[in-house]
Amino acid sequence: MSDQDKTYNKKLAERLYQIMNILDMTYIGFAEFTGRDVSHIYGIINQSRPFNDTFAEHIGNKLEIKGAKILNLNVSIPTSISKADAVVSFKRDNKDNPEYFLYSKTDRSVDAFVSEVLVKSDFLKKPRYLNEIESYIETEFQKSYINDQLSKALRYAVTKKTLQSEKKPIKLKNGDLGKRLVDVYWVD
Repeated sequence: MSDQDKTYNKKLAERLYQIMNILDMTYIGFAEFTGRDVSHIYGIINQSRPFNDTFAEHIGNKLEIKGAKILNLNVSIPTSISKADAVVSFKRDNKDNPEYFLYSKTDRSVDAFVSEVLVKSDFLKKPRYLNEIESYIETEFQKSYINDQLSKALRYAVTKKTLQSEKKPIKLKNGDLGKRLVDVYWVD
């Protein structure tokens, strides 16, 4: 496989993951929704299995968009796919199964949110301060955590080796750096 094919497959895997996020589905939920085995979905995300036209068409039919739109990296995936009839009825019929849906699982646990949602976003590709992470979560996910829930979850993710951290001078509100050292977090 050429480097260009590997890059394209990686982008398609990221695209499938993006679709799953828009639909608020876990690997298990998406596999059930599409009628595929969960190993098939993992294989595409891990790039050990190709994301082919047939599967893209199958997903497109369920989401009321063309399969070619899913494979075209120049076209953004509309968030309106989450309102497709098949998605709405799947969510209604399976609302009592929290393993199928991302946010029902991550709503219950800040640790699950950090390890399954936040870590997989591009936001933590560079070192971020706690206040930056809190702000990002509030704007992107409309979530806020009380007291030190988030910092504990971030430190826990570091002990699990899901995140990296190091001490850096605190960033003051005016943008300057202070003397006190605080943790910054990122994904390696």
